[in-house]
Amino acid sequence: MYNTFKCIDAGSEYCPCNLAETMDCVSCSQLQGNNTCDCSWNGVCILNEFYMNNKNVKSGRKTYRGDVVLNKELDSNIFMLKIKTDRKLIKQLNRSGSYVLLKEIDKEYFFNVPMSVLDLEGDEYFYIVYKNKGSKTKSLEKASILDIKGPYWNGIQGINYLKEVNNSNCLIVTRGIGQSSIVLPIREMIRNNNKIFLFLDSGNTNLDYALDFLNGDLTVIKGDLYKDSEKIQELIINNNIKLVFSSGSDLVHNHIIKLIKDVKENIYCMTSNNSTICCSEGVCGSCIKRIETNKKVRMCKSQVNPKKLFS
Repeated sequence: MYNTFKCIDAGSEYCPCNLAETMDCVSCSQLQGNNTCDCSWNGVCILNEFYMNNKNVKSGRKTYRGDVVLNKELDSNIFMLKIKTDRKLIKQLNRSGSYVLLKEIDKEYFFNVPMSVLDLEGDEYFYIVYKNKGSKTKSLEKASILDIKGPYWNGIQGINYLKEVNNSNCLIVTRGIGQSSIVLPIREMIRNNNKIFLFLDSGNTNLDYALDFLNGDLTVIKGDLYKDSEKIQELIINNNIKLVFSSGSDLVHNHIIKLIKDVKENIYCMTSNNSTICCSEGVCGSCIKRIETNKKVRMCKSQVNPKKLFS
């Protein structure tokens, strides 16, 4: 088995990407320099696409203008932005796991910061929530015009499970600003006729802003995910939960997946992607993690089973 994974961009208008030229493709073993095909079939032959395009890569993501129409401080150093931008980009962001790279329009490219899409409004607006804690995020505080690069879609690991779970019970566990990744997946779960249980731990923020964007068949339980571990396990057992989505820090993911393994091994898991992301194209290497037999994984593009990432 070669070092191949499901690439979030496989088959999209952005595939094949720059990694094909450098023989570092996430999904195609032959575009990794191997002689045989071992891609586990991603729904499209990336090698064929590369040759049909005269061994040229597809055009990358574009940069769009974004106008900040709302900048609201929700809590100390936590801000919500409502941004108006191009309708084509809004349409492409309407899927679970979407995120963008943002920076103030006059800043250099290295100020780009990845931001999960909290929600969309109409065909022109989207929302993000972020914590103001570093040079990149601090530069957004007073910005009125932004550069937006996107769309990017690998904000959630295990995203494929969303399509497999229908007419079932799902549990979302979120803590603090992890709420920013749950709205679009919950909507998709509801569209697939699933019943949703949301365990919300406000953490140090004392905020539950995601609830303002959610409606439908949703049971909300508020608590402390560490102190209420047994309650979470009871939720899983008593409601025959088929899918658990953990949205928070990696510490949260480790804790939740351990709880799952202790009570129900054969359950689907999704986690928010907290990797250090800079270029979002697999080129810079900042997001690389080593898993299993020392394999290198580009986490900005690769889909990995969360159970292999966390204990």
